[in-house]
Amino acid sequence: MTTSKRWLAGIAAAGSLVFAASGLAQQQGDGHGDHQVRSEASGQSSEASEAYREAATRMQHDMELANSGDPDVDFATGMLAHHMGAVAMAEVELDHGKDPEMRALAQKIIEAQQAEIEQMRAWLKANPAPAD
Repeated sequence: MTTSKRWLAGIAAAGSLVFAASGLAQQQGDGHGDHQVRSEASGQSSEASEAYREAATRMQHDMELANSGDPDVDFATGMLAHHMGAVAMAEVELDHGKDPEMRALAQKIIEAQQAEIEQMRAWLKANPAPAD
């Protein structure tokens, strides 16, 4: 496995662990996982948890598509998916979060990541993956 593939696999695995842990914590609740409940400890609604899981799953899937054989294209493709996942998670924070510091951070993440997303999309358009 190439270094870039190991790196992307590591990022994907780390993201999976974070969201698996959040799912495990939710499963260890009172057995009412089908209900829209709000955890007193975390203050996070199950709707927000589901939105985070969806964003992480989409990000991981899209990162795994970065396998053209060209390290530059794979980096841009993988990071594009990673940044889009960060934006999606930040949007969940803005939709559901209450803490002003975290909401401000989410807004900064969206702004910074959007600029890099545009840069990577433009680069990929000008430098397409090699044909098989």
